[in-house]
Amino acid sequence: MPRFLAAGNLSRDVIKTSAGESIRLAGSSIYAGVVAAKLGFEAVLLACYGQESDLAEIPKELSLEGLVRRDKTASFELIYHGEDRELRLLSDSGLIYPSDVEKLGYYDVCLSSPIYNEIPLETLKEIRKRCFLLGLDPQGYIRKIDEYGKVRFSEFNGSDYFCLADVLSTSRPELPYIARGERNEEKALRLLWDMGPDIVLMTREGGSNHFSIFFDGKFFSLPAVPPSKIVDPGGAGDSSTAAFLAEYYMTGNPLWSALFASSVSSFIYEGFGAERVPSRGEAIRRLDEFLLRNAPELREMMREFLWSPR
Repeated sequence: MPRFLAAGNLSRDVIKTSAGESIRLAGSSIYAGVVAAKLGFEAVLLACYGQESDLAEIPKELSLEGLVRRDKTASFELIYHGEDRELRLLSDSGLIYPSDVEKLGYYDVCLSSPIYNEIPLETLKEIRKRCFLLGLDPQGYIRKIDEYGKVRFSEFNGSDYFCLADVLSTSRPELPYIARGERNEEKALRLLWDMGPDIVLMTREGGSNHFSIFFDGKFFSLPAVPPSKIVDPGGAGDSSTAAFLAEYYMTGNPLWSALFASSVSSFIYEGFGAERVPSRGEAIRRLDEFLLRNAPELREMMREFLWSPR
């Protein structure tokens, strides 16, 4: 069984949407790990989790061999207006140090997805040594806190980080903050690709109706599979990136993997947290139906994956 390392601190989040309010354990690594486990990987968490917190809260699909019990569990308040959100930091957690990584083994895939600056460059370098395929979502590096705890985005010059990644993933709202202010998707993704990653992916998170992907010097825009309803948009971007990495590791096809990730993320919108993570078969069936109705030529191009027995 291939191994997937999901790196990034856990957080206890207060979620407010039109469907109601909930408090739950979250964090990018939770979503990524559960998606990877559902897609057939052994999923391991690398995260700080407060000593006062209950291990029973963590989804049973996730291995805790990389869990760091120190400091306190981070906490955010998330207020959603449709797919847009306001984010406020209620409490911070600790850093993940290189020594926390050194005790771990080797992984086929890793997603490094900090929630608030907890994975410094030296730690990311240590992660890079221990995986075949490294994905990086720099969302936590652009987050700054004002005097009221509200999260604001700030430009992040991450070239030293991005060059370590095989796959760099971001979202439309965050894109200009890591691409030197560039808002044109194709120009921004090319700029990031020039920094060293093999693939740059822009997920649907933030209300986009498409995925964008740049690799081999070429830009592609792909339709996003819509959810049947929106209950909670939280985790859609994290789930997209994890699904992309898992599928790309297995197939080696970036375009197919982006379409597959779009289908996986559509399920996430339909429930709270990671409760609606689909199986690979469910995601492919929904994607097939969507392409049949909306992009039959693209469906024909992807037929070997849509009808693959794996």
